[in-house]
Amino acid sequence: MKNTVIRLVIILSVVSFFPLGYLYYYYPRTVKYELAFEINKPDSTFDRSYFIGFDYVENKDWLMYYLIESLNKSSSPNHLLKGYDNVFLEDLASKMDFDRYDFIVTYQKRLVKLQHSPYLTREKDGLYFDDLTPLIPTWDTVKTDKNYIYRIKKNKRFRAPGP
Repeated sequence: MKNTVIRLVIILSVVSFFPLGYLYYYYPRTVKYELAFEINKPDSTFDRSYFIGFDYVENKDWLMYYLIESLNKSSSPNHLLKGYDNVFLEDLASKMDFDRYDFIVTYQKRLVKLQHSPYLTREKDGLYFDDLTPLIPTWDTVKTDKNYIYRIKKNKRFRAPGP
């Protein structure tokens, strides 16, 4: 009788392991976020709506890099991007709480969902060597004339998806 109970427990444990593993791997977890700032484009010719990812900002230095330096260096056959004004970003950074929040900068489209799972990482992320979990965005289909900054709780686990 005791051996039968032990065997039953082992069989039920093994049988329940596979569905739980399946759920862990495939089921997307949603990360809560909120809109912190809605800012105008730096100029009327600015177009970065083609960018399928977002910029993950952990501190003021990264904010300055993404919205000034990387935009001023970035180019494509169609246009040359111009970054934001340094004074404007200094003022914006003073309003951001980098101790409690990380920020996500999106260009000319609103964020609908922010999710992660091992399956989404394998399918939508190109940085297989990075141990941080990529957040996979779902976008609104409407192209806007604004850029958006969202905030999420500070952590050391997440990053933007890779190419």
